Amino acid sequence: MKIVELTNILRKETHIYYRREFKADAVVEIMQQTRNVPVEFVLEHKPTGGVDVSATVVVDLDYPVMPFMSKLKLFISDLDKRGALP
Repeated sequence: MKIVELTNILRKETHIYYRREFKADAVVEIMQQTRNVPVEFVLEHKPTGGVDVSATVVVDLDYPVMPFMSKLKLFISDLDKRGALP
């Protein structure tokens, strides 16, 4: 399983400056098949300086959820570090 990219990234408006909420489609490659999986994720800046990433899958996934979520969170964290999120 490989996460190829996040497409259709939309940032939700919130009034909390340290919390950013997003909706997106994760392009996932599972056994040489590519699927779009709708996801929602939140980046919350901690008072100690780190960023906490939480994510949810909007639809049922025919794949074990825990490995998918772990790879998704790492992918989102990497996008944030590169400044690729709106």
